[in-house]
Amino acid sequence: MNGRFLLIFLCYLLTTISCQNPSGNKVISEASWLVPDSIALPQQPDVDNNSIEKGKNLFQIYCSTCHGAGGRGDGAAGQAMGAQPADLTSETVQAQSGGEIFYKIAEGKGVMPSFKDLLTEDQRWALVSFIQQLNEMQSSEANAINPEPLVPGLEIEHFTKVVPRVVRIWEGPDQYIWYATIGGDVYRLPMEDPHQLEKMLELSAHGITRLQGATMHNGQLFLSGNVRVNEDKGTLGRMVRVNWDKSGLAQVTMMFTTAEYGTTNTPFDHGWSALQVSEDGKSIFVVSGSRTDHGEVQDNLGAYPDARDVALTSKIFRIPIEAENLLLPDDLKYLKDNGYLYAEGLRNAYDLTLDPDGRLLAVVNSGDYDQNEDMYWVREGFHYGYPWIMGGMETPQQYSDWFPDPSKDPFLNEGAAAWPDDFYNDPQFPKKPEGINFGKSIVNYGPDADKFRDKTTGEIQDASDLGLGMTTFTPHSSPLGLVSDNGHALPGKYKGKAMVLRYTNGNKSALMQPFTSEGEDLLLLDLQFSKEKENYKMNTFRIASGFTQPVDAVLIDENLYVIEYGGWKLGGNVWKITFNDAQ
Repeated sequence: MNGRFLLIFLCYLLTTISCQNPSGNKVISEASWLVPDSIALPQQPDVDNNSIEKGKNLFQIYCSTCHGAGGRGDGAAGQAMGAQPADLTSETVQAQSGGEIFYKIAEGKGVMPSFKDLLTEDQRWALVSFIQQLNEMQSSEANAINPEPLVPGLEIEHFTKVVPRVVRIWEGPDQYIWYATIGGDVYRLPMEDPHQLEKMLELSAHGITRLQGATMHNGQLFLSGNVRVNEDKGTLGRMVRVNWDKSGLAQVTMMFTTAEYGTTNTPFDHGWSALQVSEDGKSIFVVSGSRTDHGEVQDNLGAYPDARDVALTSKIFRIPIEAENLLLPDDLKYLKDNGYLYAEGLRNAYDLTLDPDGRLLAVVNSGDYDQNEDMYWVREGFHYGYPWIMGGMETPQQYSDWFPDPSKDPFLNEGAAAWPDDFYNDPQFPKKPEGINFGKSIVNYGPDADKFRDKTTGEIQDASDLGLGMTTFTPHSSPLGLVSDNGHALPGKYKGKAMVLRYTNGNKSALMQPFTSEGEDLLLLDLQFSKEKENYKMNTFRIASGFTQPVDAVLIDENLYVIEYGGWKLGGNVWKITFNDAQ
């Protein structure tokens, strides 16, 4: 979840009256953003179908990843632990004049960026026209867009509708599929009758207010995520283990809680997410994503002065599977000495899997700079470069002579959430640790998902067209939903291969669009391990597209089940993909 998690994205357009959104996070107060009548009353240009369509296209690119396709503030990318994007369909926003909306788009405030230098006056008025028509367009959104196979022999069918805000899907015992929402609800459904949905757990049972990790092992459920503290300015990581007794009552055991650390009031609070049980079943790996975009100071409006990433973030931990009531301190030496820290330097490894030989693989989302997205073979004790290196490229802010300027630096996109506040001259940026050789990304030789920006010229290139490999995926793809056919159950060219989803769609992202119009798709990964190089090389093939915010996948026997996020209100879908023996 780039991916993304996914993690990293774009704008917060307008803010409503001060309130709590369904995730419990605060929406910025509209009352503090009053617009003078002289600004609110300018004559809006005539609205016609052309202006609305133009605004719709701009909205998809610059706003939908945070505000959602329907403008309800429910884009998965906007669900950070800080301020939240508003519901643009609300009465408060819809009652505003065109001039008020136009002014706010232009000027920005707080976490919402200014668009007056990025979008022309005509484009901003087109956005206003589209926002004013959002409620009239809602009914058309309810119709599911069917994904399409891109290769022969692949079949995709609708499996079931799911509740809103889903983040994880996994296989349970007795032929059940389970899924969880970011708000903490857990459901299961029988595979032979997926419409018989049963809620198995809710937030009150485990207290994880921002749930992002879930898996099962030997009938036990494991959940990970974050709990808000310090009046929503701070957070704790949490992991629980759940068993059900003979009467069907859930028995919840706290595995660990972390020390408090600060949230950031930005989209960069990635939190505790992916889970993967070790090959021997004795441990469970858990991801803690970064709290910054690229290692900059994020103090949450002064609540955590000078705070960057901490010992508890941008890492993968290994926890004994039977652990109870551990306290993980914000102390790097303690975490290493006690064997909890497995690997570090991973910005947002939103998904993990084991390959057929038991090696741990991770897909990692890079930041708002145009660095590639990574995939790693994650080994114990290794450091994978964050915040100094992402996508095989150094983070420029670590150098005291770097002064960011999008007009001179093609890797800086003015549509980025991190621009301009979080890209700055930073002489205090932490120094690269001495004596460490960073772990290397897996090299992708295409033919797909291999666009990159040339380090010298800044031009966008296709690696396989040049006969090159790249590390690893097209920038801003937000790879997630990583699975591997370890049982060799799939036929033909799919046997023993891995697959991954791309959450981001180039048509809906100002950051990804310069590279590609593709995305929200399924990639087949042909991984070949080299003992000599102690790494993989990989070929990547697009095999399906047309998903809507795909966030996770599970491989069960010969079928892949892809689940969609689904926003706050409409809910998403599960798609069943069947692989036929097509060579």
